[in-house]
Amino acid sequence: MMKLKVLISFYLLIIAKTTLAEDIDLNLNKWHTVKYSKIKPNVIKQIKKSIEISVNNSSSALVFKFDQIKVIRRVKIKAKLKGLINYHGSPPGSEDADDFPLRVGFILKGNKKLNFFQKRIAPDWLVQLDKISSTNGGLDKVHSLIFYTENPKFKKREHPLSSYFFEEAATQFIDFKLDTTHSFLKELEIIGIWLSSDGDDTKSSFSVIIESIVLN
Repeated sequence: MMKLKVLISFYLLIIAKTTLAEDIDLNLNKWHTVKYSKIKPNVIKQIKKSIEISVNNSSSALVFKFDQIKVIRRVKIKAKLKGLINYHGSPPGSEDADDFPLRVGFILKGNKKLNFFQKRIAPDWLVQLDKISSTNGGLDKVHSLIFYTENPKFKKREHPLSSYFFEEAATQFIDFKLDTTHSFLKELEIIGIWLSSDGDDTKSSFSVIIESIVLN
């Protein structure tokens, strides 16, 4: 009887762990905008309970910081796309075509911290990442899932411009819509979420509407 109770408790724990989900608040007041030097930022709007990111030869990021470290295994994302990126024949993700409709990044807990001198010369986006992660012991990197309209030339990569970003080609927008769940190979300890859309390399114009992000 005792063994049966233990077994039942074990299965209930597994069920709770796999079914417990958290909807990320898409109220823009909860998000911080990160701009890049010498690049026009995107225009961000609140549409009811969704976030619209309008890209016009521009690029910037939105960051959501958790109150405490989260451990996740999968993410479910729902979004819509208006318009397309014109890659002009270049492979998506190449040097002159490193634009994608949506990158959903997870800021991984680590032990990297900028010292006083590094903060003086680091780009603003890195200073912001350092600030976000410092209260939790530091930063490892941002693990980004890439959602695309045309297959990128890579499956996984460390971004060629920064070792702070590891990118994974996730899945494609189908008929301008995205409704997908991505499971990671192992659990991630995350500090926050990094959302970005860019069209500055290809001089493209489009909009992405983020309808929901659910973690579990």
